[in-house]
Amino acid sequence: MTGEDASPQRPLADLIAEAKDGRLTVNFNSDMRVNAEEFAYIDRDCQAFKDSIRSLQQIAMDIHRQQYWGLGEDQAVLTSAQTIVHRFRAKAAIVDPSKDTSNNAHDILEQHYQIIDALQELHRTIAQRYMATDQVFAARYNELMADMPPSSIGSSAIQGPMQSGDGKWR
Repeated sequence: MTGEDASPQRPLADLIAEAKDGRLTVNFNSDMRVNAEEFAYIDRDCQAFKDSIRSLQQIAMDIHRQQYWGLGEDQAVLTSAQTIVHRFRAKAAIVDPSKDTSNNAHDILEQHYQIIDALQELHRTIAQRYMATDQVFAARYNELMADMPPSSIGSSAIQGPMQSGDGKWR
C-alpha cells in the first residue's frame, strides 16, 4: 500500500483472486489429504466467529452510547469526570474523529472480522473449485452443510453491560 492509497487492501485478496482463477496451488505430502469435513467445519466456525465479533461490537457500541456513568460527569466543575467518560467511550468506539484513534474495541474487532471473512471466502472458493472437479468431495460437502451441527464458538452467551432500568451501571 502506498502513502497515496487511502483504502487498505482486503486481507488475503491476492490468494482469493488466485483461488477464483484456479491459479492457487498447494503442495501436499503423503501425510496430508483434503477432505470435505475440514472445509465444511471451517466455513461454519468462521461464520460463528464473525457472529461473535458482531455481538462484541454491539457491546462496544452500547458502552459508547452509555448516557450516564455515575462519575459526576454531569457536573461542570468535574472536568476530570467528563474526561474519563470520554476516554471510556473512545476506547469502545470513536467519539470525536479529530481526537480519537481507531485503537478502540469496535475498530479492532472490525479488523478481526475482515480477516475471518477473507479466510472464509478463501476456503469457500477452494471448496467450490474442489466440488467442481470431485463428485465425492461435492457430495460429502453438501451433505455436511445440509445437516451441520452448531459451532461451539460463541456458544456461551455474550453479555452486554449490566444496566438497571434507569440506564446506570450495576
